[in-house]
Amino acid sequence: MAVLTLTLADAAALRAVFDQQLSKKRAFLVGSGGVCERESCELSIELGARSFRVTGEVVYVKAEEPGRGVGLSLGGIDEARMAALAAFVAECEAACGAPGAAGEGAGEDAEGTEGEEAAEEEEGEGAQAPLRMHERIRSLSGIEQQKLAATGSLAERTALERMYGPNVWETLLRNPRLTIPEVARIARKGTLPRPLVEAIGANAAWVAAGEVQRALLSNPRSSAAVVSKILHAMPRSELHRVTQQTAYPMTVRSAAKKMLGGGE
Repeated sequence: MAVLTLTLADAAALRAVFDQQLSKKRAFLVGSGGVCERESCELSIELGARSFRVTGEVVYVKAEEPGRGVGLSLGGIDEARMAALAAFVAECEAACGAPGAAGEGAGEDAEGTEGEEAAEEEEGEGAQAPLRMHERIRSLSGIEQQKLAATGSLAERTALERMYGPNVWETLLRNPRLTIPEVARIARKGTLPRPLVEAIGANAAWVAAGEVQRALLSNPRSSAAVVSKILHAMPRSELHRVTQQTAYPMTVRSAAKKMLGGGE
């Protein structure tokens, strides 16, 4: 059975997905693929080291961008399993210090689509809510793209970046709500303009995150100054790993070896 992974950035994002999708026995995985419609699967819901698995069925597949992703029906979840999932969400919120928080973007999205979701439940088409969001984002003008990049929810920002990439990177990076996984995803882009690479490298909070460090080190557009800053922030054990990772450019591995005194 195929296993599809839904990775959440924080407890607020998990709560939003639970309220808007999972509690209605559906899920949409942006960017996922490799499965066929009507295929049985297992959905792994992950937040940090915590995870929860449920079984489902693939009901929608879009293999190409824009809007690439997989829609799942979780109709087989019984009341006991749903209660366990709700408890998992509450446990994650408590551990992250955000009990009962649905997230700012989640509240806005739920309020704006209440009528649509009611009609959707009548039709029994669980994958339609995220599909509508993708259709809406696909029709945005340039100005609307920038506005959404500055104010959108996590799900909207993720879809926006996947659809429009270079058009919205700069605005996304100025959004104070941008999460570390989002920053890392952008930082990996080999087509990211150097000024934006430098901007990421200049943000101390971002550079302190291992996920962002690895993304910048693997990006061929990272300057020697950015690489040096990241390597200096790493413990010796991590520097040693860098020298052995072929995913990093030779210049990065060489710089790490030099910091280790010629390699160990």
